[in-house]
Amino acid sequence: MDSSPLWFLLTVTALTLSCIYIYTIRRKSSAMAARKLPPSPPGLPIIGNMHQVLAGESIYKTLWNLSQKYGPAMLLHFGSQQILLISSSEMANQVLKTNDHELSTRPQSKAAKRMTYNYLDVSFSPSDDHWRDMRKVLVSELLIGKRNKMFKNKLEIEMDGFVRSLLSQPSGTIVNLDDALYSLLEDVTCLVAFGKSHRGKTFNGKNLKEIFNETIVMLGGSLADFFPIVGPILDELRGWNRRLEKSFSDADGFLQMLIDEHFEHNATNKTDDEKCFVDDCISRLTNDEIKAVLMNVLNGAIDTSSTTAVWAMSEIVKSPRIMEKLQKEIRSCVGTKSKVHESDIAKMAYLKMVVKETLRLHGPASFLIGRECVSHCKVGGYDVYPGTKIMINVWGIGRDSRTWKERPNEFWPERFENFKFDFLGKHCEMIPFGGGRRACPGYNSGIATVEFILANLLYVFDWEVPGAVKNQDLDMEEYGSWHIDRKTPLCLVPKEHQGKD
Repeated sequence: MDSSPLWFLLTVTALTLSCIYIYTIRRKSSAMAARKLPPSPPGLPIIGNMHQVLAGESIYKTLWNLSQKYGPAMLLHFGSQQILLISSSEMANQVLKTNDHELSTRPQSKAAKRMTYNYLDVSFSPSDDHWRDMRKVLVSELLIGKRNKMFKNKLEIEMDGFVRSLLSQPSGTIVNLDDALYSLLEDVTCLVAFGKSHRGKTFNGKNLKEIFNETIVMLGGSLADFFPIVGPILDELRGWNRRLEKSFSDADGFLQMLIDEHFEHNATNKTDDEKCFVDDCISRLTNDEIKAVLMNVLNGAIDTSSTTAVWAMSEIVKSPRIMEKLQKEIRSCVGTKSKVHESDIAKMAYLKMVVKETLRLHGPASFLIGRECVSHCKVGGYDVYPGTKIMINVWGIGRDSRTWKERPNEFWPERFENFKFDFLGKHCEMIPFGGGRRACPGYNSGIATVEFILANLLYVFDWEVPGAVKNQDLDMEEYGSWHIDRKTPLCLVPKEHQGKD
């Protein structure tokens, strides 16, 4: 039998497949060559750049220093994850504004999934219909209208009580402002959320601050987020999984206890003015959705505002010039009244500069909550592909000498005298509350809360560092990686201002 046709067919088939293979390889090579990726520090096999990031004293400083070498849009590799690190206002603007749609969803995280009841909250849930619905509930039921007025009213009452308690203390009493301001805002927030204060309430021997500070630590992430195969094993061996479950159990149990107590002791036939946040949510949300959004509220309304107020007081007390200038403005605006009212704050231009400068240097977090690319886009002329995680170094952007040309590392509120600035402005010079569709919805309330607290503390009292330490020598060392607190509590001595009526 003549086999020539068969050999011919096999030869043609082999040549065709070879051509297809060569074409495919060349096409892939061309596509790879055409990709323009951001610059990246040299990494190690498997771990990528993790060794460079974890070797420094703090992640935000280490990454800021790396960005000075590799640029404001820098690609990092953490295990199997690609992370685009943003370190300038120009690049942040392209992420938060220009490419907001392509880069607005949240990356998945084992801790975030657990702590938010499988992404039922506002902060960590993906950008979908559920997130939009939850955000509407948060804004409509808490941040505007009657509930916002209730918050301001409760804050004024609790602030008045706090000032009176300080006035009743013996001369020279040392006040821990970290604890005092956290407790103050805890009371106000619980009154609005649950209809009553829960000061002193504990669960499993822990108070609210201890429980929710631990949730913030756990939200920093796990090894499984970066190493899908070996990470879960390492998390189990180092006890991270058990710690996560304990943290979630404490937070969930605490919230459920407060919700149960609320409905056990409150009649259902309340007027609209008597209803609290939980009352309004019960008909619109499931039990887990209520607890998920309460996680956001308690961490945001209490911890963020109290930490910002503490850092502001630290900078004010450290600079006698700033404290004197600010007190002069506050006392001039308030006059002979016994306390500061909300209506007085609008006239305090220097106070607003001080708060802006505090948020520039001491924002609520060193990085914005991460984002993830859902479709190809360009940032800084570089290609960003789906699945890439986005980290924005807020700490570094607030100190960038390209934007803040005069004394970028110094606390100098006067820089805002001739600088028209909006916290959600189009240029992203400083972005403590994020930007775009994922910006913090409660930023206005947070700023107003800090301004009100500072005005009252500085109207009634002069403040000194205890002991032989001069005010200007106050320790300002930072502590933390994602959420930055003072390393040592702010302990000061209040002295009633004698020039006040």
